[in-house]
Amino acid sequence: MGEGKPPNTPVLTRIAGGEMAERVRAFGWERTPLGARETWSPALRLATDMILATNFPMALRWGPELVLIYNDAYAPALDVHHPQALGVLLKDTPPDFQTSIRSLHEDILSGASGGFAFEKLPLWVLRDGKPEKGYFTVSYSPVPDATAANGVGGVLVTAVEISRSVKAEKTLRTTQERYALAREVAGVGAWEWDIRANKVYADARYAELHNVSPEFAGAGLPAHSFTPAVHPDDRDRIRDIALKAAYEGGDFSEEYRLVQADGSVRWVFTRGRAYLDKDGQPSRNTGVIVDITERKRVEAELAAARLDLDLAAQAAGMGRWDHKPYLGQRFWDARARAIFGLTADEAPTQETFEQRLHPDDLERVRAAVDAATDPKGGGAINLEYRIYRGDDGALRWVETFGKAFFEGDQVVRFVGVVSDVTERREAVERLLRQEETLRLAIDAADVGTWDFNMDTNELVWSERCFAMFGVKPGELPTVTSFLARVHPSDEPKVRDAIRQALDPAVRADYSIEFRSVGRDDHVERWLGVKGKVFFGPDDKPRRFVGAVVNITDRKRAELHLRLLVNELNHRVKNSLATIQAIAAQSFTGARALDQAQEAFSSRIVALAEAHDLLTRENWEGAELHDVTARVAELHGGPARFDLSGPAIRLSPKTALSLSMALHELATNAVKYGALSTPDGRIRLAWDLCPDPGAERLDLVWTETGGPPVKPPTVRGFGSRLIERGLAAELSGSATIDFQPEGVVCRIRALLEA
Repeated sequence: MGEGKPPNTPVLTRIAGGEMAERVRAFGWERTPLGARETWSPALRLATDMILATNFPMALRWGPELVLIYNDAYAPALDVHHPQALGVLLKDTPPDFQTSIRSLHEDILSGASGGFAFEKLPLWVLRDGKPEKGYFTVSYSPVPDATAANGVGGVLVTAVEISRSVKAEKTLRTTQERYALAREVAGVGAWEWDIRANKVYADARYAELHNVSPEFAGAGLPAHSFTPAVHPDDRDRIRDIALKAAYEGGDFSEEYRLVQADGSVRWVFTRGRAYLDKDGQPSRNTGVIVDITERKRVEAELAAARLDLDLAAQAAGMGRWDHKPYLGQRFWDARARAIFGLTADEAPTQETFEQRLHPDDLERVRAAVDAATDPKGGGAINLEYRIYRGDDGALRWVETFGKAFFEGDQVVRFVGVVSDVTERREAVERLLRQEETLRLAIDAADVGTWDFNMDTNELVWSERCFAMFGVKPGELPTVTSFLARVHPSDEPKVRDAIRQALDPAVRADYSIEFRSVGRDDHVERWLGVKGKVFFGPDDKPRRFVGAVVNITDRKRAELHLRLLVNELNHRVKNSLATIQAIAAQSFTGARALDQAQEAFSSRIVALAEAHDLLTRENWEGAELHDVTARVAELHGGPARFDLSGPAIRLSPKTALSLSMALHELATNAVKYGALSTPDGRIRLAWDLCPDPGAERLDLVWTETGGPPVKPPTVRGFGSRLIERGLAAELSGSATIDFQPEGVVCRIRALLEA
């Protein structure tokens, strides 16, 4: 029965679809060493079915001649050689390609090797019709075939693209470099406290400030290892703040003192954020610390995954699952069962699967599966979600890729792979935390960052850099536009510092302070800059990154401090000369010693009062009303004085000389004049002189209600101080009229003497 009929021609299974399945069917295999498809071994047919049925990148090299068969997902890795590569023998490929892989294929076919795997292999792929370099984990595995001489019929090739993971690693490294540079230029330290483990992980700067070994601090030390450095007067306060933040969560910031190993005291500013776990319990807090000792000093003186995939041989660490919904069949391989923590006798049912899912992800996973198995949808699933592993209850992140195949409106097969991507997710979270710490450091220290790609000549500024150079954010900066903002006097040293940093023979650190002139606001600013040049294997500079800090306030404070010191020296010399003159005139031998001492003390008090008034005004001058009111308060009180006149601002020299003269008049009035009797009064009236030229003051002192006055036969030091000294000091005139009703003194003086 059936004799004489041609044998049935093997066909691909119903689930194998797509462009490559059609090409495999139509290909003339009889022209290759594999022969016509009806002569293929069962192993070759099964392997071909398997790679064509999955959307995971896979290929076969079969037989001693290593003839190539591949699926749709593998085609982009062949670049421009697709689709001509189908059925090509290894010997017909480019010589350099043969040399690279022939020996490993022959070892697998001979049974000498169980397979090979290559990680982060760079390959050119076509994306949207354009060549692009990608990174792959490529594995080579033996495919058993009982008809083959050594029991191995061919080599199964899987290519798992990990370009996103490689890019993420590069981004992480770049962020870490910029973060480290920003902290270095700003003198910022960073720390993280794992509250549950009671361990503080800190960088070298934080460790140095707390007198702790950087190596141990980086590895993690108990929190109490850092507290001895906190100043005893601040210790309780900082402890209470730390505990409050740990239990309540949220942002915190504080200033406090640290006692250094040499006994010196440093002021620091810390800023961070505390995190609670999902149960509201303390979990961790992290932050930055900045040495603000210099700022405090100035203020006192002046008043900061790896993915493992393998669908066929588990070389890439991926698990395979295969569901046939219409039959109720579910298959998970050993790797998939291990990822979900299934025991040896536990069936991978839908109920078992959903029991492993994190409750917050259950509905999302169900929705993704429904969409993938909907005949009207795309038929694919690609999803990351959380599970609780069955054997140990550990929380893990997994990623799954899958494809549904349909006959009409019925799902006949749903196949795919799953991998544990917890490490990749944790790397992303670490990256986010480091970016957050970097943001806090930049916020605390007012730091701008820049990145110059010397291959593309592209310069990128952070927003703070635009502000520091007085340029509107969003414009494209260039090296030329940067140098145009440098103060002309500082440009030569800036260019020299850049030249030495870019010289591969020198490779100097780029660390410099210079002035910039804002393009739009024309404001001059002092900037502190630190950067680093990264060189390629050919010793050519590739990237130039760094950070910049606005140090204008510090520079202005230093200048102001120098001016104050110079002014203080000048004032001290003048005061000593004045005291010397007062002493010489008070102790003349013409009066008794006790009288001379009294006169000397009174004049020194008057000088001190004038100095106090000017000190409150930072020696920038004084109001005439304040000068006269102080004299009234010290000699009889405001009730004994009538003060009248407009508001007039006196220079320091005028205020000092006039105050001395008024104190001398008031002292004489207390002893001999109007203030020596209960009913005596003093009237002080002043106004601006109407004469043209430099502004002058007219002031009249009038005494009434005192004893009768007689002109003295000999003028004392007080009278001479007023009539001669005051006139000379203030480029004006002063006269004392001893009228019987009371002394009248008229003074005319320059306001800006």
